[in-house]
Amino acid sequence: MNNLLPIAASCLLAGGAIGYVVGNNGDEGAATESVAEKNNSRVAGSSRSVGRSGSGQTPSKSPGSGKPSNYGEISNVPGQTARVQALVDLYSNMSSEELAKEAERLKGLPMGERFLAGSLLYAAWAEVSPYDAMDHANGQRGWESMMIKPGILQSWAASDPKAAADYYSTNKSQFAAMGMMGRMGGGSGGATVAKEWAKQDPEGALAWAKSLEGKDRNDATSKVLAQIATTDPERAAGLTSGLEGDALAKANVNIAQEWAKADWNEAESFINGLPADQRGDALGAAVRSLAENDPTLAAKKALQIPEGDSRDEAIESVAESMSRENPADAAAWVVANGSEDAQRGAMRDVIGNWVVQDPSAAKAWAVAQPDGKLRDSAVSSFVMSDNNGSPAENIQLAESITDERSRGWSIGMTTMRWMGEDPKAASNYLESSEFIDEGMKKRILGRSGR
Repeated sequence: MNNLLPIAASCLLAGGAIGYVVGNNGDEGAATESVAEKNNSRVAGSSRSVGRSGSGQTPSKSPGSGKPSNYGEISNVPGQTARVQALVDLYSNMSSEELAKEAERLKGLPMGERFLAGSLLYAAWAEVSPYDAMDHANGQRGWESMMIKPGILQSWAASDPKAAADYYSTNKSQFAAMGMMGRMGGGSGGATVAKEWAKQDPEGALAWAKSLEGKDRNDATSKVLAQIATTDPERAAGLTSGLEGDALAKANVNIAQEWAKADWNEAESFINGLPADQRGDALGAAVRSLAENDPTLAAKKALQIPEGDSRDEAIESVAESMSRENPADAAAWVVANGSEDAQRGAMRDVIGNWVVQDPSAAKAWAVAQPDGKLRDSAVSSFVMSDNNGSPAENIQLAESITDERSRGWSIGMTTMRWMGEDPKAASNYLESSEFIDEGMKKRILGRSGR
């Protein structure tokens, strides 16, 4: 059952993104999906249902056991971690029929609760009876179905990759949105299946990935080689023969990224042997890995990457790692070496880490920057990170942000926190503020119950 815990972590991380979307749009339909991740192997039978289903199944929890028997009881358990563990325990011991009933009970919950509980429930269901889980997901509203099915597919692939691959191959249209969700989507459906398959049978996964077509083939093949590279990057590099175009480029990037974690010198040698047009992206990925363990060396190597997205992303990773120990040096390094985009992107993590260590110094640095995008990003990052500072003072600082969208969001989020500390003062500010639109005012007042 502990294999459900990574799913919970994914859900909790995704919650921030969901809150952002809902806060901006006020629409649950814009929510993104989490990717459930499980890795228990089961032998597939001829039945569509595997394992715990059946009328003779012992009930998941007895009324007198003292343990929660449904989500309603779990929601009253003190502590988020305890609630997640209780959900893991509950769903891991349910039959397919019980999971179906529990899924119906979740429909009336607020989106955030439904997202977390539903992700865990469907991941567990995918191991018990993946076809039933898919059938139920297909009957949900559009955005909910889109949110649920990637997790089912990944959990299914972790248990029975061949069956999951067969289902995906004959139902690709059901997973068309997966490749369009960015990092939150976890990649295409083919890549999701291939990655889980490669953890159990790399050769089988690679053969299946190469049988796909187009972008699906490229993504799936790249994921398989990336998985192999986590334990044997040299072997992964030897398996790229026959690949070309995007598939080869993606594979080389993933191999370089994993190799850099194990041996920087070997990784750099591999990168130097790649075609010239692939070295920049591969070096960028490798530097991002190197930054975790050796930010000083990574800072030097990042400046060898040609200008562009790969260099910007590497600089952001190096700055974040540097700022864990010395945020002032990290900020100065970014300003001296990063493009405008890299500077703005790096501020979120640099200022965030700085606030934890020395909020006064972080604020002073952000305020001292000349007017422009860098200052806007630094000030916004400070205001959003400084949860222990004065909301009134932070709102005053946020009002100096020149970008309208960033300014409104920073002020709005800080006002929400202020509502919890001093509702009267926060309400008075809301009534008089010219920086918060009416929609944001209504959301803030609604969430505070005023």
